[in-house]
Amino acid sequence: MSTPDARIADLLENAPTAANPAARPPPPPPGQEPRTDGPTLRVTVLWGDLSEVAADLHVTGHYQSVVPADAELALDRAISAGPRGLITAHTKLGWIDAQLGEVTYFPCADGTVRSAAVVGMGPMGTLTERRAGQLYASLLGEAVALGHVATMATVLIGSGTGNLSVRQAVRALVRGFSQVLTALPASPAPRLTQVLLVEVDRLRAEQLHLALTEATAHLPQLTTTPEVREGGGGRLSRPSAAVYALAALTGLGGPDDESALRAVLKDFDDGIQAQIREQLTDLATVRHTDLSLTVGRSAEAPDGSVPVRMSVQSGVGGLRWAALTGRATIPERLVPVEMGLLRELVDRLTEPSVEDARELPGLLSRFVVPSEFQRLLTDDATVLLELDRDTASVPWEFLTEIRQAGAERRDPLAIRTQLSRQLRTPYSRVMTEALSDGPLRALVIGDPGDPEKGFRLPGAREEALGVAAQLRELGVDVTLFIGATNASREQGVDLARRLDVLRVLLCGGNHIVHYCGHGDFDFSGTGRRAGWVFADGLLTSQELAMLEQPPLIVMANACYTARLAGPTGPGTGTGTGVGAGAGGGAAGAGTGAQPVPSAAAAADRTPWGNPQAALVPSLADEFLRAGVGHYIGAAWRIPDDQAVTFARQFYKNLFAEGTGDGAPTVGAAVRAARKAIHQPDDASGQVPGTVANGQRQSAWAAYQHYGDAAEPFTLPGTSDRPGGQ
Repeated sequence: MSTPDARIADLLENAPTAANPAARPPPPPPGQEPRTDGPTLRVTVLWGDLSEVAADLHVTGHYQSVVPADAELALDRAISAGPRGLITAHTKLGWIDAQLGEVTYFPCADGTVRSAAVVGMGPMGTLTERRAGQLYASLLGEAVALGHVATMATVLIGSGTGNLSVRQAVRALVRGFSQVLTALPASPAPRLTQVLLVEVDRLRAEQLHLALTEATAHLPQLTTTPEVREGGGGRLSRPSAAVYALAALTGLGGPDDESALRAVLKDFDDGIQAQIREQLTDLATVRHTDLSLTVGRSAEAPDGSVPVRMSVQSGVGGLRWAALTGRATIPERLVPVEMGLLRELVDRLTEPSVEDARELPGLLSRFVVPSEFQRLLTDDATVLLELDRDTASVPWEFLTEIRQAGAERRDPLAIRTQLSRQLRTPYSRVMTEALSDGPLRALVIGDPGDPEKGFRLPGAREEALGVAAQLRELGVDVTLFIGATNASREQGVDLARRLDVLRVLLCGGNHIVHYCGHGDFDFSGTGRRAGWVFADGLLTSQELAMLEQPPLIVMANACYTARLAGPTGPGTGTGTGVGAGAGGGAAGAGTGAQPVPSAAAAADRTPWGNPQAALVPSLADEFLRAGVGHYIGAAWRIPDDQAVTFARQFYKNLFAEGTGDGAPTVGAAVRAARKAIHQPDDASGQVPGTVANGQRQSAWAAYQHYGDAAEPFTLPGTSDRPGGQ
């Protein structure tokens, strides 16, 4: 955790003044010459792939909760025996704390990489030059303390994806390394004498070498190898290739080069040729390492692009935003938001009217999303939202691109691309047993509430029967429970008793769990627990904690009832009428009066909205804590036919053919299902203004997906079976 002084230093770092100049390598203490008798360290810049460089220890940086990419992904693949990367798996389980400077080690098999580690960079968007210096000091101190490491290979941590510039990251490295070397005794000399800074792109390797040479010029304890050396696996990016080509053109100024230059420029008219020659003359005085070019996304990688990760956390007086993309990092910042307006916005977008569903998403994007983040809300890449329990109450699925007045209205972002949520929580997922090979197994539960208390949901039965039939056609072994013990029984189907469902949930090894019914909060005991409503009580996290083989996917059409959350626990509420279900009878529309929220439920408002908005995040939190990979839930009541359509389209797309990198992703299946029930503004043909019409108009946005949208779904028995933890 950062101290108040550290947070103040972070704020001042990016605001240089006469009293606070820009950061530079630390000078020796007043009155002292640079130390010459201490241990020395040689830094060598290598053009190559980190995983192909021989060293005693290989290290990359790691942001909290961010799955590996680039150099870290290459290292992950090098140390992992199977297709599931070890570092990736530990990240998804929440096992890598990644506090600033904290080093986490991973075992390695025989090969080039003999020992691997990641050093924590903290939450994305928080790595400043000062904090990067602390990271490098921690890393070098740890490597020296190991005692057996003579050569450490790493990358310029902090300079990736547009976070710090190369020069900023180099200054941080020099400052951190110098701090450690200065503190070490002259004898005995540490075993670590060489650090290999590996860069896969040739131009960046030259830029890194130049910055490092200048920064270490007057530091006897820290020296830089005179030239860039070549390792294995080095590449040349398109922008770098363009820079080298431009540098070659600037050299065509002599009389012997005139014919070559004329051939290059022959397709331009005389006026343009003259201006190009003038600019080339000026560029000839510029080092190629000072040039940079940007290649548009359409020319780079429209498919398989790195997901856009946005972190939105609650803060005092506003929201803390940060972003990480394949191209840039937007540092964390506090964006002031008037809480009363945000609360009203969340309330009106939770089960909205037709007018609100049409008009308020644009306000959500403009009012809550900072301008520099709005440009990331495109369909160029998958969007992953990292949220806390408070910000998860906001219906982010309504996010849309900002459009100018009169411009054509486009489909919402969640319709045009994969969009999912991840919860930032203080706990780690538990290590669980992998689900066994063989046929996929699914548990389907429908309409388990007590009809005598107003919880009968005919649509939930229809949905459960339809899902069970569809999954069986897809080759899934299905266990089906429908109806409470005092409800009508479906022929050949077991009743949905809580104990029987728990038995199959804990002992059945199910890959998929599908629930259609009600959800609610339990305020008995300590704290607040969310759960699924059965005739004899709630199925909550207390029972889920015993899961040894958690399912890969849980889909729950279960939204807030405001019926059971009495002050003394489930079943003691005083409301009348039926609760509000979701999906499979979620509409419950017309089946009775709306419930009267209990005092406990009314008091349980998050800073951003009502308990209904908080239910799906709470349920997702309970299941993810138990080790579930994906939780998909509806945040408000869904008309029966749309709930059935969503489920049918989800499983249809989830089981589409494909293996390995071509396997369907869970996020793509959710997007296809949302799209299937999405209705353009004028498609409903109904009179605007009623909640019932709003349910139909906005049903697609009610479905929230918690998990990695880009994770592929592969059938058991293949190289990457579902359920493998």
